[in-house]
Amino acid sequence: MSETGNNLSVKAEYDFILIRAALDKGDQKAYAELMERYRDSVYFMLLKMVNNQDDAEDLTIEAFGKAFKRLDQYAPVYAFSTWLFKIASNNCIDFIRRKKMVVYSIE
Repeated sequence: MSETGNNLSVKAEYDFILIRAALDKGDQKAYAELMERYRDSVYFMLLKMVNNQDDAEDLTIEAFGKAFKRLDQYAPVYAFSTWLFKIASNNCIDFIRRKKMVVYSIE
């Protein structure tokens, strides 16, 4: 039986070990490794959504910040990557909505 008690992939199991190290021991290397493992994937997903490299980079950093801030809420029912991508895409959707709400004065 796996550490999580779920049928997660080997990669997802390793992510969970990193999450526990980050939460239980405050292990900064575990946070860094999680970010390293998913940074590019999150960035390219967001780049497709916003079609702007600077915005995609900012949104990537925001997504990891939000995920790490809420890491104690993660439950290994799903893979960490699924949870992270959901946070990133929801944050990006909010960003796009805010951007569309900007009204420019014609004065």
